Amino acid sequence: MGTIEQRRHPRLTVEFFADWGWSPECEYYDRVTSLSISGCFLATKRELDSGQEIYLRWKAEHVGSIILKGAVRYQLRVMEGARPTGAGIEFVGVSGDILKKLQVLMENY
Repeated sequence: MGTIEQRRHPRLTVEFFADWGWSPECEYYDRVTSLSISGCFLATKRELDSGQEIYLRWKAEHVGSIILKGAVRYQLRVMEGARPTGAGIEFVGVSGDILKKLQVLMENY
């Protein structure tokens, strides 16, 4: 795992719930605990594979609905063999409209 200096964009510590899943229906519900304009950390105990694509959806004050696609970059575990504690997600194919919403969300968090 890289250090914070290697990140392309600064991250903000956040605390909100998001719907997510392998399809746009987003059948799961977990917490997002950090956010940048290029990705987030999804706190989940579900098994995810690096490179796997997921969908994320949430509503936020000032911006309304945010729906985007992401790719799993890593899964975090406290120790080998333990259940995961979450996954680093990189947003992919972000439209200009969603990018503006992410920027407003981060400015107002």
